[in-house]
Amino acid sequence: MVRYSVIGSLYACWLQSGLLAFLSVLFRPLSLAAENSAFVRFLGRDSVIERSYRNSLFAAILRGIIDGLLYLPRRLYEATARARSGSRLLAWCSGSRLMNFELFLGAFICAMFIAPHNFWSNSYAILASGALFVVLALLAAAGKRPAFYPHELGFPFLLFVFACFFSLIFTRDMSDSFRVLMFFITAFLLTFIITAAITDEASLMKLMGFIYAAVMITALYAVVQRIMGVKVDMLLTDLANNQGVPGRVYATLDNPNNYAEFLVLFTPLCAAFAMNVKNPLLRLPLCLAIALPMLAMLMTYSRSGWISILIAALVFVYFAEKKLLPLVFVAGILALPFLPDSVMTRVASIFNSRDTSTAHRFYVWHGILMLLGDKGQWLTGIGLGPETFNAVYPAYARKWATEGVFHSQMLYLELFLELGALGFCAFMWMMFRNVKNAVFALHRTDSSVIRLTLIACCASFIGLAAASFVEYIWYYPRVLFAFFVLFGICLGATRINDKGLEETYE
Repeated sequence: MVRYSVIGSLYACWLQSGLLAFLSVLFRPLSLAAENSAFVRFLGRDSVIERSYRNSLFAAILRGIIDGLLYLPRRLYEATARARSGSRLLAWCSGSRLMNFELFLGAFICAMFIAPHNFWSNSYAILASGALFVVLALLAAAGKRPAFYPHELGFPFLLFVFACFFSLIFTRDMSDSFRVLMFFITAFLLTFIITAAITDEASLMKLMGFIYAAVMITALYAVVQRIMGVKVDMLLTDLANNQGVPGRVYATLDNPNNYAEFLVLFTPLCAAFAMNVKNPLLRLPLCLAIALPMLAMLMTYSRSGWISILIAALVFVYFAEKKLLPLVFVAGILALPFLPDSVMTRVASIFNSRDTSTAHRFYVWHGILMLLGDKGQWLTGIGLGPETFNAVYPAYARKWATEGVFHSQMLYLELFLELGALGFCAFMWMMFRNVKNAVFALHRTDSSVIRLTLIACCASFIGLAAASFVEYIWYYPRVLFAFFVLFGICLGATRINDKGLEETYE
């Protein structure tokens, strides 16, 4: 409590300082000029493509398919109305707080990430997402939830889904490509289900609460790993240039880089959840507990993860409270002398040209670029999955960059490689549109829950975009699922904000 009061006093002094007043004078005209610029107005206008897509024949066909699937369950529900009215079991289920869709969805998402790698099977996610989709459809048929249609996810999302299916035409190993495609279908279903499930702030906070629990449990797991000791893996660390760096923790996600990517995706969301808890006696410890996943991130010794979480933190602070940015920079500089020597050694290895992991990536990228340039394969892609990659890549690789290479070590190259130009462009369009819509929505909302949620989503996606330059972040399916879970949360928060604005102006 004393420390909290000291921090509060320092913050109050900063708010009254002349330096902050000077910076505000400089920033205000630049901010107004940017907000009123033709470019920002262009970005903020209603999308002609989206409007055309919503009114298109294809979107009407998709709506017809959804309505057709709901027709029989709806008629059956209506036909059994008299029988159901006398059922005590159904009455109990309807009134029970435990029998609700958000609880089952949140519990599954939490369980998916806290399950240790050795006890996890990706088939669980495939089966659960299918079951949740069926339950959601039955609830819509019963009138318990409004029907949700694919066009509400946006045209770029549809285009990216199409690119994933289209890639099967060019694959060298159909069975492996179809296996990986099932993971993408699962991720797409999770986005659809989560976007549909978020109907108000309460459902949004409930889902975020389960994700907060998952992050904290995995962070505790990581701390226990460090206490018990983690064996140094020479495949994950260049021992010659990283002397003194201990074994890297990975919690439940098999690989320290995978775990770092998971933390980048969800730690800002945890901060948004903690800051929006109404009970002040609970809010403070929940906010302070964010230090636990940050400690776990430090112990992953993931350089790309560190850079990504730093960028995410800066983006979060910029949108949440710009006045704190100078203090964040100063605090970061002052913290450097207190970091362990192993962390500083790991940071210094980023700039070491002899670091084998860095050199290895350049060798891999060289081969990938040669592959993409041959026979126009950048246009079509070679198909999903590591087996197709292993069948094609060795012919273009340097001899010392073939063993143990399963992907391109970069998300953007991998999109070109597996899905071609269509997949790459669709993904970049999808992400730009999502972040852009979220930024405009957070400036229009009066809700702290929606605002901080959208800030967290933008921070995570922008932060992870940096790691995606040196990592194929979707190689581990649970990170793929986490990515599209966050995508669904961002879409859902934007959607309920837009609906709120529509009701306000009606």
